[in-house]
Amino acid sequence: MPNIASILKEEIIRLTRKEFRQQVEPLKKQILAQRKQLTSLKQELETLRRAVKAGSKGARQADPAKKDPTAPAAAIRYSAAGLRKLRERLGLSRDAFAPLLGASSQAIYNWEQTDTRPRQEFLEKIASLRGLSKKQVDALLEQEASKKAARKPVATKKSARKPGTAKKSGASPDA
Repeated sequence: MPNIASILKEEIIRLTRKEFRQQVEPLKKQILAQRKQLTSLKQELETLRRAVKAGSKGARQADPAKKDPTAPAAAIRYSAAGLRKLRERLGLSRDAFAPLLGASSQAIYNWEQTDTRPRQEFLEKIASLRGLSKKQVDALLEQEASKKAARKPVATKKSARKPGTAKKSGASPDA
């Protein structure tokens, strides 16, 4: 007769393993799901940390502008080549481009040759022109021309003499 004790021992081990698998298998699935969730949370946390770090850098850079109310909201980038490309893209000569900025054509020439740099007020005007199309610029030029025509006074005939000079007829200026 076979050894009943060894058979019982093997059967107990088999049933124990079967019961153990039934108990452990759902736990393994749950642990795997939790590990995946933990990994995704770590990735999200790292993304948020990067965003906060980038936001704090931007806030530090923006702080001086907040302290000085006269400072522009954002620094305007300027390059002489960029100004020339803008003018050429709009198809304008320096003489035609000057009224848009309220500057002289000589000033624009100097800016493009990097002899001088435009003041802040002109930089802001240049920045505002960057986003305009040719049609919009033509409309602005027409408005500028109509304003000049409206401002120009009607020419009156005046004598060509300098003030305070008398006629050559010998009469005194008071007479």
